[in-house]
Amino acid sequence: MKFSYDQYNHLVRLQKGELLVESLIQLVKSKNTSKEIKGSWLMGLGAARWAEIGTYNLETKDYKWQKLDGPLEIISLQGNVAWEGDEPVLHIHGTFSDDKLQTYGGHIKELEISATCEIFMHHWWGEDRLTRLPDDETGLKLLDL
Repeated sequence: MKFSYDQYNHLVRLQKGELLVESLIQLVKSKNTSKEIKGSWLMGLGAARWAEIGTYNLETKDYKWQKLDGPLEIISLQGNVAWEGDEPVLHIHGTFSDDKLQTYGGHIKELEISATCEIFMHHWWGEDRLTRLPDDETGLKLLDL
């Protein structure tokens, strides 16, 4: 992973073989910035060797996961970073296309970069961290605003 930081944003380039979620959690936990990352909104694109994505069922309050084997174009990544206690929580959705140009999308559990992935992270600089709290109705941990 390589990145550039301008006191407000990170530009991140993940390299072949790196895992998206694992790498971004490592960056958020690191002390490589002058300020703590209290929260972030992110977007990105690139290519993946595989991706595990899912959809959430509100009735069962559970994800249904599916692994897509590549090569895959990462058409779009959209998500955010918040905190649950001392751990960063990433909520990322993605859209992918295969070699037949069929598209797939969903909540990203993890994916492996095949060539590169370029991510822009715009940080939240409010007084407090963005946090997630359990919501009984949905079964999800929602942003506490």
